[in-house]
Amino acid sequence: MRLTLVALWLVVGVAIWNGVFDLYVSRGAREYGQQAAEADLGLGPRVTMAGVMAGATHDGLVAASLWAAAIVACGWVTIWVAGRPPSPASRASARLRPAARHLS
Repeated sequence: MRLTLVALWLVVGVAIWNGVFDLYVSRGAREYGQQAAEADLGLGPRVTMAGVMAGATHDGLVAASLWAAAIVACGWVTIWVAGRPPSPASRASARLRPAARHLS
């Protein structure tokens, strides 16, 4: 069960990586269109698609990797915390709860 949860969090991380990377690449394509239109109107310098997309790809790789790593790490920490045995203090308080119900 635990291995399945670890694998599912990894799948979630891959999906997040793909989504964030796609967002940055699509923003790069829009940015290129905007800069090319501005250049056609004489409002800015000429740009190449390769130049704009190189920056968008780099930013996308960094952002997607950071987001995916953070999400997967949080998921794995959750699995680790949920799988730990209860502490002696929590076991003691669990034993006291039924007795407290009888007092009220």
